[in-house]
Amino acid sequence: MAQASPTRGESLVRPARQQPRSTPVDRRRADLRVVRSDQRVAVVGALGTAVIITFFAVLFVIAALHAVLVQTQAKIDAQRAANATVQEQLDQVVAELAWIDTPEGLEQWARTSGLIEAPEVVSLTPVAPGTLPAPLVADPFGRDANGASG
Repeated sequence: MAQASPTRGESLVRPARQQPRSTPVDRRRADLRVVRSDQRVAVVGALGTAVIITFFAVLFVIAALHAVLVQTQAKIDAQRAANATVQEQLDQVVAELAWIDTPEGLEQWARTSGLIEAPEVVSLTPVAPGTLPAPLVADPFGRDANGASG
């Protein structure tokens, strides 16, 4: 079959078919309703504003906590530095005390304190009990029999 080409006045578009009245598409469209655009925009705008405010509030709280953390860390670092200084001083004092406990350190400490050397070395020997003469007063630091202090 041969088709004739359309002439100048004829259109190549076919007329649309009419759909029957009770199609599923029509039933779905019947459930839809028209919503005013300003109500929808107001709800979306309120939700968006709430989300943005919440987001910035959370960021502010995080920044505040970070600032507190940095300040606390600075205090901790300062305390550690002070502790290290005190520990160094303590180590120096302990080393000096250990040196003073040596014979050379004791001699130097005695000289700087103003002590003088004895002209001769005296050896002390222990005395056996009962070999010393009796004291003149029973208690030289207490009261005698007459009530006068000695």
